[in-house]
Amino acid sequence: GLALTPLCMVMNAPKTSVLSLLRGLTAHGYLQRSNEVYGLGPESFSLGASLVSARSLDLVVMPFLREAVARSGETALIARIDRAAGQLIYSPIIESTRTIRYAVPAGTTRPLFASSAGRVLLAFQDEAWRREYLQYADLRAMTEHTVTDRKQLARIIEQVRETGVAVTIGEVTPDVAGFSAPIFEPGGRVSAALIIAAPIERGRAAAADLQRLVMELAANISRALGYRPEPDPRELAPSQALKTKQLLRRSRQHAAPKNRTTT
Repeated sequence: GLALTPLCMVMNAPKTSVLSLLRGLTAHGYLQRSNEVYGLGPESFSLGASLVSARSLDLVVMPFLREAVARSGETALIARIDRAAGQLIYSPIIESTRTIRYAVPAGTTRPLFASSAGRVLLAFQDEAWRREYLQYADLRAMTEHTVTDRKQLARIIEQVRETGVAVTIGEVTPDVAGFSAPIFEPGGRVSAALIIAAPIERGRAAAADLQRLVMELAANISRALGYRPEPDPRELAPSQALKTKQLLRRSRQHAAPKNRTTT
C-alpha cells in the first residue's frame, strides 16, 4: 500500500484530486485504508477474479462442449450474463454435425426470462437483483409458448435454483428445445451456463438424458474452473447419525457391569 503523498507523486496529481479519487474507490470497496496507507480492497480482488475467470472460461469449456456434442449429437454452447443489459450472450458455440440442427451465431443475445440458460442465470443471481429484474423486465413473448406471467416465472426460477437445471420447449424459438445448467466460478458466483440445444422433437424424445448430461458437464466445467461445492448438510446427516449410534453403543458397553466369576 501507499500513503497519500507518495500516491500523488506517482500519479503526478494534486492532493485534492487524488484524495477525491481515493475516497470514491474506498467507499465502493476497491481500496481500503489502514492508518494513512491505502491498499487494495475486496472489490478489487473480485474484479480481478472475474476477469481471470472470464478469460479462462473460454479455454476450459471447449473440450466439454466437444464432449457434449459427441455424446448428445446436438449443438452445445455457453451463455454469459450481461446484468447491465438484462440479457445473455451466446459464445462460444459448437454446432451439431447433423443436417437438421440448432444453429446460432456467436454473439447472439437473448432476454433472460425466456431461455433455459437465462432462467439458470437468473436463478443463481442475488435475490435483490433477481427480484428487481422480474419486476421491471419487458416480458414480451417470443413464441406462443413463452411464459410471461411474472409470478409463474418466479416459481419456475425458484425450481431451477432447487434442481440445478432448466428446460424450455419452444419458448424462444418455436422448433427448439433448450437444456441448461449453471457453471460456478471458484467463489460460487454464476455468470455463465452450459446449454445443449436440439430440434424440438429430438429434444422431447431425449429430454431426461439431455438434462442429466448438461448437469454432469456443467459440474465438470465448474470443477475445472476451481469450484468446490460446500457439503450438503442433508448428505452429512446419515454419517453423523451413524457416528452418534456408535458413540452410544460404546457408552453402553463401558457402563455395563462386568461379569465376575468365583472359584
